[in-house]
Parts: sequence; structure tokens; C-alpha cells
Amino acid sequence: MLTIHEITDASQWNGMVNAAHGHPMQMWQWGELKAATGPWTAYRVSAQSDSAVIGCAQVLVRKLPWPFGSICYAPRGPVVNDSNDYADVADAVAQWCRERFHPVSLKIDPPTTTLSLSKDWAEGDHVLMATTAIVDLTPDEDAIMKSLHSRNARNYIRKGAKVGIEVVPGTREDVDTVIAIYHQTADRDGFPLHPDEYYHQAFDLLGEVGQLIVAKYEGEIVSFMWNVTSSWGASELWAGANDTGRKMRANYPLKWGAMRAAKAVGAERYDMNGLLNDGISEFKKSFQNEATIWAGTYEKALSPLYHPWEKSLAVFKAIRRRKNAPRQKQTNN
Repeated sequence: MLTIHEITDASQWNGMVNAAHGHPMQMWQWGELKAATGPWTAYRVSAQSDSAVIGCAQVLVRKLPWPFGSICYAPRGPVVNDSNDYADVADAVAQWCRERFHPVSLKIDPPTTTLSLSKDWAEGDHVLMATTAIVDLTPDEDAIMKSLHSRNARNYIRKGAKVGIEVVPGTREDVDTVIAIYHQTADRDGFPLHPDEYYHQAFDLLGEVGQLIVAKYEGEIVSFMWNVTSSWGASELWAGANDTGRKMRANYPLKWGAMRAAKAVGAERYDMNGLLNDGISEFKKSFQNEATIWAGTYEKALSPLYHPWEKSLAVFKAIRRRKNAPRQKQTNN
């Protein structure tokens, strides 16, 4: 039987996650960002057999309206040293959540293509996308370049340097420019953004696990890529380009620069964090055409109020869809 131990030291926690090649959304800094900018509180626990750490999980806890209490979520967790231990670690973390927070449920979505859990777990609604594209960063850079799916991608990467595209790490002073470009991108492509302050806090709180990479032309930022990293790999968070960046196809040398930056800090893979049937996904496929499909999101009910909560949530979502429908129609016009 596994015992649960709460971890309150950031360095100890990150060392544990990196030793087991855990996903960057299990890193301490990601939990701090979610806690500082939203309705979540982050907790970190290890699951041990005697003194040996078998796995660990960063659990985000969100309060729900009375009488439901709270809900728990381990983004891209739990982390395990051996994939055969997912079931035991997940059950141990769920029991700890039950005793500590009395939540309606715990959701998990570890980055694994196969997942065997105990019978009390059921497939849940996805929080993060289950289908993605991943580039292996373990070979040398020449081999990685050759592995890119599209010849056009390789050509545009090389062309970027020839026409004066410079790819460099972004600084805090660049964040306002990055946000402005992100607004242009969101307005053009029709997706919502966090408040501007969220991205300022992200730069400060993600610290060494965050990588803001920018592409410049004639000294001006024209495109950016913002990732979070661990030994497991780099995972894309946000990206955008202004009209100049799009015209010059700066996103190609930019993404290549982001891969190089991730590899330089020991990341083993580059996760483009989601594939849909859209133009952005076609761009991603020019780097890696073979999709990776994670096992998905699983949820364990931890309270008799779980099913009433699910019904209440379904009603709320239906009402919200009806309210948003006229606005969405107007936007599409």
C-alpha cells in the first residue's frame, strides 16, 4: 500500500518531477501560475512504498458552489517512474484528495498512450486535447532537422536566417509587444485570451521552466512562441504572429528555434499541444505528421454528490451555450 506525503519545497518537488520525466504542467511553477491567476490552489504529493518514491502528483483544487465542496485535477498527471504503477498511484492520490478536501471527483490526464486504472475510474470530459504532434528531441540537431516531415518546413527554416529573421529568447520587456501580437492573432483567428496581466504573471511565475522565444525582423518582434518545459519535454502554451511575421513565414524558424531552446535545457520531446482540423494544425504537421493520441482524461467519483454535480454542470453549460449563441452568430458574420 502506498503512503502519501505532501511536498512543500519547490526545489525538492521539481527534482522529483524531472527525475521521473514528468510533464511540465506538473512542475511547481505551473501550479503557482494557476493558483495566482484563477480559482485553483495547488498541492503536491508523493506516493511512496516504504521510503521509495513510486510516483507524485500536482493536484489543483477548485472550490465549487454549496453543497458540492470542491473538485480536484492533476494536469498531465500523475507522474510515475514505471507506467505499471499508474493505477496504484492514481488510487492513492484519489484517496488523499477524498480525505483532505472531500471533493466530488479527481480528474487525471497523464501523457501516456496506454493507461490501465482500477475499475472506479471512468473516462471524463477532456480538459486538455488528447491528440497532439510530438517531435523527438533526443537526436542531434542535424538529425532532428532531417526528421521534420515537410521539405517546405526545412526550407523556410533555412530561408528565415537568409532574409534576416533572428530568433532569440524573449525578455520581460518584450511581454507587452508579445501581448499586442497575441491580440492581433486572436482577433484574426477568433479565439479568446486571458487578461493581459495573466501573461505578465506567467513570465514572472514560470521563471526557469518558461521559455518565451521571439522572432525579430529589423529589430522588431514579428512572432512569438511561449512554452513550458521539464525533462519530459517542452509543451506549447501560446503563439502568435503579426502581419509581417505571417508574410515572412517567421513561424517556421521560430518553431525551430523553440525546439533548439527546449533541447538545450534537457527536454526530450517537443509537444505542439494539440491537433485540430484547422490551418494551425496543418502547420504543425509540417514538422511532425504522425499524431500522438494520449489515453485521455479519466475521472474518479469521490462523493455521493458527484452525479448531482454532473447534472448541474450540464444544465449550466446548456444555459451558457444558449446565451453565447447569438453572440457567436454575430461574430461569424
